[in-house]
Amino acid sequence: MSRPNRFEDGNPLQDVYVELRDTHTKNGSDANWDQFVSGNKNRKRSKVANKYKTMEKQNVQKSPGFRTVLKDFAEGSTFHGLRYVAHQGSFIGRKLLWLMMICACTSVLVYQIVDRVGYYYGWPVTVNVRVNYNTSLQFPSITICNQNAFKASISNQLNRYRLLESMYTHPDTFNENDLARFNDQNLTLEDLFLQSAHQKEDFITRCFWKGLPCTTADFNTTLTDHGVCYTFNEGRNQEYISSVGVENGLRLTLNVEQYEYMPGPHDAAGVKMLLHANGEVPRVHALGQAVSTGAHVFVGVKVFRISNLPRPHGSCREHTLEYVDTFSMDACQMDCLTSLAKLRCGCRHAYMLHKNGDPPVCTLYEYFKCLKPLIDEFPSIHDTLCDCPVPCNFIIYEPDISYASTSQYAVNKFLSNNDKAVLSAELLKATEVTSRMENSTFQRTVTLAKNLEKTLNDVEHLVLDNLSTMIDDLSMMVNDSYSETFEIYSNKEFLYRFQEYIVKKNFIRARDAMEERVIHIVALAYAEYILTIESRIRMMANENFTDHSARLMMHETTTLMLQNRKAIVNLAFDNYSTLINAYDMGAPIFNYSFEGLGRHFNRPATPRHLIMEARVHNSYAVKYGQKYGLYLNKTIERLEWLQELSDVAFYNSTLDEDRMFYCREEFKYYMRNFVFARSVFYFDTIEWPIGVLQKRLEYFNSIWSQYSTLMENILQSLKSLELELDKTDALFLNPLNNVLWDISQYIHEENATKMAIVELLTSQGIQDGMTEFKMFFQNVRVRETNLIDWVNRLEEDVLEMWKIVVDDIDSMEYYEYLNESRLLRNFSDVAIEIRSAFSEIRNMCQMSQIVDNKDALFLDALEAFIVDARAFKESIIIDSDFIKNNFLQLDIFYRQMSYEEINQQEAYDIFALLCDIGGSMGLFLGASVLSIVEVWDLILVQILAKTRRMMSISASSEKR
Repeated sequence: MSRPNRFEDGNPLQDVYVELRDTHTKNGSDANWDQFVSGNKNRKRSKVANKYKTMEKQNVQKSPGFRTVLKDFAEGSTFHGLRYVAHQGSFIGRKLLWLMMICACTSVLVYQIVDRVGYYYGWPVTVNVRVNYNTSLQFPSITICNQNAFKASISNQLNRYRLLESMYTHPDTFNENDLARFNDQNLTLEDLFLQSAHQKEDFITRCFWKGLPCTTADFNTTLTDHGVCYTFNEGRNQEYISSVGVENGLRLTLNVEQYEYMPGPHDAAGVKMLLHANGEVPRVHALGQAVSTGAHVFVGVKVFRISNLPRPHGSCREHTLEYVDTFSMDACQMDCLTSLAKLRCGCRHAYMLHKNGDPPVCTLYEYFKCLKPLIDEFPSIHDTLCDCPVPCNFIIYEPDISYASTSQYAVNKFLSNNDKAVLSAELLKATEVTSRMENSTFQRTVTLAKNLEKTLNDVEHLVLDNLSTMIDDLSMMVNDSYSETFEIYSNKEFLYRFQEYIVKKNFIRARDAMEERVIHIVALAYAEYILTIESRIRMMANENFTDHSARLMMHETTTLMLQNRKAIVNLAFDNYSTLINAYDMGAPIFNYSFEGLGRHFNRPATPRHLIMEARVHNSYAVKYGQKYGLYLNKTIERLEWLQELSDVAFYNSTLDEDRMFYCREEFKYYMRNFVFARSVFYFDTIEWPIGVLQKRLEYFNSIWSQYSTLMENILQSLKSLELELDKTDALFLNPLNNVLWDISQYIHEENATKMAIVELLTSQGIQDGMTEFKMFFQNVRVRETNLIDWVNRLEEDVLEMWKIVVDDIDSMEYYEYLNESRLLRNFSDVAIEIRSAFSEIRNMCQMSQIVDNKDALFLDALEAFIVDARAFKESIIIDSDFIKNNFLQLDIFYRQMSYEEINQQEAYDIFALLCDIGGSMGLFLGASVLSIVEVWDLILVQILAKTRRMMSISASSEKR
């Protein structure tokens, strides 16, 4: 098996290699050959090197090729794996595998080196945080601002309320031209803010520093971007603390005077607080923290000292500022803004930096003309125009804020009695100002007043005047109706009594006379009478009674008794006939005069139809009216039969017992039935008309009584309404008109205060008047319903009375006799007239149509005004809600006696870069720094060798 030639042709070691190969081929296999080659690597290299040196000396004039040099470099380089690629005895696959591995590792190495170099040139830094414990710490400067920039009462006193209101209510449209309305073009911003601000004596109500009282003198007035603020611990004499906790810090009780708030640059309520280093520009609006009222705020402070690196590792840099000595980003931006303001406008805002008053503070005209547009534009241009880098060293005070709500029992704790009195007066004064100066509040008052005045006028003129007129007209109509109806009632009641009198005197009295004189004798002792007659007849029929004279005497006396009784019965029958004729004809028997009237009125006033009806009004009247006369006739017949029996007994001395028995029993029967018939006849015929008349009169009187009661109710109700109306007008509406006068004075800025109006509106008199007013109109509606109901019932009663009057057939003759044509009309015509009259009365009772809902609108308007008045009154009460809305407690303290020092340091230097590169070379290629030197050595040797050859060739050429 032939082996590949591991050396290229022309290699000076080829003969040595062939000799060695042949020797080992004779002694063993190819595997032994490979083992030989692998095991004696160093020895071969040494031999080859020695051989090479010998050959080099022999061939000093001959230079090796570049490929040979590279192979020799690969064989001897410290780069791992490179020699396996150049090894003559390796398979091509093995060489390729090693080449791929070397390329892959080289790629990773290159990537790692590029990454590390890039990281190095990113100038990375590390932050070192160290906590330093001190026995004392400098307390920060504390700037506190009221969220509201201006005090309403002071602004109003300076006549600047409307100016400020216009400036800050419509800030986008207000411009320098609008200032002419207020004549304040030359007013400076500094004067505007300082003169109208909340004063620190009112703002800072209590102060304690490290447990001891402090005063407002310990606070400096500072103009900031948030307005007029007050700074503690500002200046040369800095305060230090040596203990932590609330008792060793600053404790404040603040009154933001929310009742004095007015339009301004900020809308929140409460305070804004900023903790900053001494001498640092306090940008409260941009960086401050808001604290609301009604809270006890605990601010635990932490201190951080920051040290930054300059370029290239950091961006910190400081430069000299024009208007301030201490550099900070905030001071730099403010310095830049001041410079721009001076450049463009020639003036500055009150809170901007200055040196000895340069640049001066802008007037309002300059502010709106130039400065305000610049301030609005500055946030978008300051990055371009201002060079304000991060400073290399500065201090940060970081607040850790916690809250607790103010208790409702904290009033006495916050304020003493003297404080309450002073504060109440200030509160009232401020509320009077804000209620007048705030357009929304004042316009609400004006609107409420106009609405109240309009609805009151409607109530007075459209309701009460018309209602009074309606009550008067209604009372007149009702009285007229009553007068007419009373006349009708009086006439009919008189006629009923007259007719009753006629029946009693001219009919019943005649019956009584007949009864008294004759009729009562008819059945008087009828049983005894018939027995007497029978005994006499039996004595005369007795044969033993022979005395003629005695018999004659007895016969004559018996005959006389029978004739007398018969005469009496005949006379009773005549009386009966007279009564029957009188009732059948309706003609009076007697003719008595009634209450001085002439007797000629009796006949037309007689209730003829009623009396005639008495004969037939029921079956008893018909039956026993006939039987009354029948029984009298039968009695006469039986008396005649007894006369015959008496005659027979006298002349013949005989007696028909059967007939005698029959006559006796029938006489008693007829007498008994006569008595009953007489009783029924008297009751159902003779006396019946008087009962009917009495019932008619009783019913008529009951209707009149009901009518009178209803009429009395109506008139009393109308009278009561009239009295209530007068009372409401006198006790409520008149005083309310006086209140409206005061309201008008207040609106037109006369000598009237809102508090005076509030006291009037919330007085007990107005409350009682409202109650009376509500009850009055409630009564109007209730009584309207009652009135209509009463009128309806009244109409029914009047119709019924008129129906009784005009439909009474027993009165027609009397009406005709008196020529009362109105009483002789048809009831349907009368009913139309009555219904028309009462319809008009009902329409007059529709008081709700006049009232409509005007009373409710008036009460709503008044109630709305009273609610507003009560709200005003409640707004000046010093209570827990007032404390929560205006006061807060602020405790600022250190939580620990330490500060954190934060330093930036270089995170990656050149030595770290070289170490990372060297480590990557050793990891991926097994190389080192010397390997790089080898590569450079190879390159430099080759360059020098080439240079020598070129010089040698040049020298040889010159020799030739």
